[in-house]
Amino acid sequence: MDQPTSREELVATLRGVVLVARSAPVLAAALLTTTVVSGGAPALAVAGTGRFLAQLPEAVRLGSGSAPGREVRSALLLIGAAVFVSQVVGPIQQAVLFGLQRKFEAYLSRRLMSATVALPGLAYFEDPEFRDELAVAHWIGFGPVHTLQFLTQVFQQLSQLLAMAAVAATYAGWVPVLVVLSALPGGLASWRLESITGMARWRRSEETRRADYYRNLALQLESGKELRIFSLREWARARQARHWLAGITEVFTLRRKGLGAVLWLHVLAVIGLAVAYVAMLRSTIDGGTSVGRFTAASIAAVGLSTTVVALFREAARARRSSFYLPSAIRVLGLAKADPRLEIGGSMPARQEARTGIRFEGVSFVYPGTERRVLDRLDLDIEAGTSVALVGENGAGKTTLIKLLCRFYDPTEGRITVDGVDIRELELDDYRTRLAVIFQDFVHYHLAARDNVGFGALGSAGDDHMLREAAARVGILEQLDELPDGWDTPLAREFGGVDLSGGEWQRVALARAMMAQIGRDADLLVLDEPTASLDVRVENELYGHFADLSRGRTTLLVSHRFSTVRMAGRIVLLAGGRVVEDGSHADLVAAGGRYAELYEVQASHYRLTGTLE
Repeated sequence: MDQPTSREELVATLRGVVLVARSAPVLAAALLTTTVVSGGAPALAVAGTGRFLAQLPEAVRLGSGSAPGREVRSALLLIGAAVFVSQVVGPIQQAVLFGLQRKFEAYLSRRLMSATVALPGLAYFEDPEFRDELAVAHWIGFGPVHTLQFLTQVFQQLSQLLAMAAVAATYAGWVPVLVVLSALPGGLASWRLESITGMARWRRSEETRRADYYRNLALQLESGKELRIFSLREWARARQARHWLAGITEVFTLRRKGLGAVLWLHVLAVIGLAVAYVAMLRSTIDGGTSVGRFTAASIAAVGLSTTVVALFREAARARRSSFYLPSAIRVLGLAKADPRLEIGGSMPARQEARTGIRFEGVSFVYPGTERRVLDRLDLDIEAGTSVALVGENGAGKTTLIKLLCRFYDPTEGRITVDGVDIRELELDDYRTRLAVIFQDFVHYHLAARDNVGFGALGSAGDDHMLREAAARVGILEQLDELPDGWDTPLAREFGGVDLSGGEWQRVALARAMMAQIGRDADLLVLDEPTASLDVRVENELYGHFADLSRGRTTLLVSHRFSTVRMAGRIVLLAGGRVVEDGSHADLVAAGGRYAELYEVQASHYRLTGTLE
């Protein structure tokens, strides 16, 4: 991440305050009002005290009905009103702040979710710098809320400073000047300390993100099994602590060193205040100043010194709470500003002529790397046919699927569907044609009907479609027999049941089938569709495959040769290119690389007594 400039910080802070106001306009206005009122109350109390002490001797001499007596009464009323406001507004302000925090937290979460899901591809999510940016964006929490509060308090302190200076100047004009100048270095040092420590945490964002990763390992069910069976619990705890300390140690060190300097500079403020206080006290003792004026001016001088420090402290807190806002603001506007994917295509995705899929001289290099995963690959897949992709790990099979789904665009070359470059097609419309089951498919901890229905969200309430999709992959009976039928959550942690790996695989396949049935997805992509299935269930799927792929252009990726034989055509990838292409029988007869890989796997089946 690039370090945010001062201008970026300022603009982001202003936008953060606007976001707070948008999240809850009434509460934001209430916070502004209560903060200003509560901040002005001390200045009113000091001013009232000055008036009271100045008029009290004359009021005692002339009586309560005199003009000085009336001034004393009005001063007491002013002091009482200021105290009352301070006592009443405080709890109201805290209640308003709590409500505003809750509102903004929900609002910001929605905005960040909307911004990230709006990103059309995956380039950002595999980019370490973006992951750091996203982590920093989530740090702000209630930051903008506090920024608004702190900025308001800065203005409060400024108005209070002017009021205190005016009261202190009733003795002599040099008093507020001396007090402010002596307190200024300590205030500036506090401001600088917050800037330095905030930047240190920003620099260590990657360490903090790693600490969060190890913490999540300890909290999640999926990793909890291995942490216990391999005795990794203490390892995870130690790693989390190490990265957290690496991310925060510099902050602690800078704060400790800076705090010493701030404390010494505050001593300077005390010295300046003491000089003014001694001068006023000597003048009072010598009879040059009344007791009332001395009391009011000395109280105001003390308040003025603390107000200068408080002003810079609140300004520093405002900066600290808004320091991470540039990251959040960049994330919020990322999809529009730099989507890293061409999204200007406007052609309808469903063309009249169905000619199939074609990869023309496609090369691809993942962002931030140099290795060509695909290297000038050419591949034609005729409409309505099924093609299986095979090859060793790293051959480019999954990358080819990512490109077909337009999670990335090719570095070179192009991909056409029905003769049209997919970059020219309207993206969301194009993706409605795809029914994909990924190797790392999602286990939604939701009801069974959701897990299947997500394949065609608009038809998720159609029980007939849901049941047909489940029946096609042989999971209907198991879903019907769940405790609450299709409404059963597929997660024990939410009061439901968990499924076996093979059952989850078939649920994911049913989701892909739902995409075919519910939104007429005619491009079927199956990435390791039988990885978790036993031989019996795999044979059942083999029997269903012709029905599943009928009328669809099907791309099948698998390491299991018993699975790839479902397809009418097999393509072997190596080094990012097509090296062999043909039917299973033709490739075995050719005696090439495919035949070699097939024989290795087939020999294993023979040794274990299992036929392919």
